[in-house]
Amino acid sequence: MEETAIRGVPEIARGISEFGMLAISAGSYIVFTLIMMIFFLRTFTKMINKTVNTQQEKLDNIIKSQEEQNVKISQVKEALTGEIFNQIRVLMSYVLESNRHSICTTIIGEIKEKKSGENKPATEKKVKTILENLYRKMKVDIDAFQYNGKRLSEYCSDEWIKLVHDFCIESIYDGKEYHRDPYLNGLDIIFNSIKIEFFDNLKRMK
Repeated sequence: MEETAIRGVPEIARGISEFGMLAISAGSYIVFTLIMMIFFLRTFTKMINKTVNTQQEKLDNIIKSQEEQNVKISQVKEALTGEIFNQIRVLMSYVLESNRHSICTTIIGEIKEKKSGENKPATEKKVKTILENLYRKMKVDIDAFQYNGKRLSEYCSDEWIKLVHDFCIESIYDGKEYHRDPYLNGLDIIFNSIKIEFFDNLKRMK
């Protein structure tokens, strides 16, 4: 029995040795596998980061390019808007100046000189009708032009008729002889206020 036990010792030792080698081999394989996984993960992560950075850089370049284009478009728009604004200023100055002379001559001058202002209610109605016709004609004339997508007549105010009407009636019944220059000067003050309001509307009503 002792002899059998002694013979079994080398077998046990060899088994332990083989098991140890197997364990070492398995451990080495696991370690190697972990190292390779870490290596591939790091490589894959770098590739992803590089791709993301490249895409982000392209996106940043696109955004920057778009911003530069917007600045250029804004500059062009401002230049065009300024030029159009100046053209409208010249147009309205001409239109209002023409109407100022027409009102002074055909309304104040003719009614005062013809002594046809004795019937005040009829005179007031006649003056209002003439002014309304002049106002409608002015709006038709300037509607060939637009500003910020709106016809120029949209920047006008019907209140202008009353301002001019009141001045005309006051001038007709002031008891003075007709001399053109004083009445032209009075109309000039009114038409300047109309002009200021018109251009304020251009800037405000966008």
